[in-house]
Amino acid sequence: MASNAMTSRALRVAVAHNLKPGGAHRRLRAQVAHLDGTVREFTLDTAEPLSNDAVVVPVSTRAPQSPRWRRPVRRYTDLWQIGSAWTRCFAEVARWQPDVVWLNPCQFLQAPKLPSDLAIPTVYYCDEPRRADYEPAAFAQTNPATRGVYAPLRRRERRLDRASVRRVTGIATNSSYSAAAIRSAYGRDASVVRCGVNACFTPATPPTIPPQHVLSVGALIPSKGHDLAIAAVARGARDLPLVVVAPRRAEAEERRLTELATAHRVDLRIRTGISDADLVEHYRSALATVYLARAEPLGLVSLEAQACGCPVIVADEGGLPETVLNGSTGWVVERNAAAAGERLRRLRNETLRASIVIAAARHGAAASWAESAQQMQALLESATPAVRIVQVAA
Repeated sequence: MASNAMTSRALRVAVAHNLKPGGAHRRLRAQVAHLDGTVREFTLDTAEPLSNDAVVVPVSTRAPQSPRWRRPVRRYTDLWQIGSAWTRCFAEVARWQPDVVWLNPCQFLQAPKLPSDLAIPTVYYCDEPRRADYEPAAFAQTNPATRGVYAPLRRRERRLDRASVRRVTGIATNSSYSAAAIRSAYGRDASVVRCGVNACFTPATPPTIPPQHVLSVGALIPSKGHDLAIAAVARGARDLPLVVVAPRRAEAEERRLTELATAHRVDLRIRTGISDADLVEHYRSALATVYLARAEPLGLVSLEAQACGCPVIVADEGGLPETVLNGSTGWVVERNAAAAGERLRRLRNETLRASIVIAAARHGAAASWAESAQQMQALLESATPAVRIVQVAA
């Protein structure tokens, strides 16, 4: 006699993104690695894929390679190309028939352009809103000479971003700070899914004594605060070199930082594209990691540094204060060189630094990617209708 039984199959998750190497890319790679389900990656060819079998959709962007006088027109045509590429990408997603789409940022649009007729539940991990749209300080960094030329373009990009955020089923983010920024920008609530650290980020045994350098980690852009780190080292640890680690080169910013370091008489060493193993050694041998980024959404650098037993000195902005036990694993300071330099001087006390190293390693080790993925899994499942449940004959 046959009877019906209820069972559930593995969740089919389409992971969509257009991310280059950086903090959001590291976050997504780690979360996907711990996700329980059948996962397929969909991305544009301007991204760094997470896997070898990703579905990669070509997109032609011409503005970056164009002469300066042609870039405005090319940027408008590029926007159309990017939107078209996302339409093709989500057609591939629909053909795969996932239970849910896990949406991640697009390096050009922020939220990828979602088709208005996409019937699949979608959860968007929003690392941060579009800064130039919602932060006066970020908008002030745009070129005044081209603001008028690009104003219609930016309005269009903002409309596309907001339209996609309106359509998603749910939103996740990395910190309470980011959740508040999302609420202010889009009028939607976001669930905080905490970030973790990779297993390779562990402290040295015994710790490196004496420390070999001061560290600053992040993209070579002004908002990451490498210039403040140079000035802080000049005030508090001039006898040590400052090592700046970045995912990729940026010649103009490298020149600016080099000139600033020369003026401050700081030995600056810039490293780009290094492996995680090399980054671990840089953390372990640093007096401290100085992370003075402006309004950083969270700050994986801070968590990774602490997991390696490296004291951190972070700015009192954005989500960075949420990563530190202030006064125990490092310090939260005003975003200026004087405040950071004073903490560097205090870390020359070996007894004080030794106690911070132990506390930092313990605190950083508690940041788990497995737990982060479990939280993300719960959000994806909650967005998925009962179609996941299938009938089988017993």
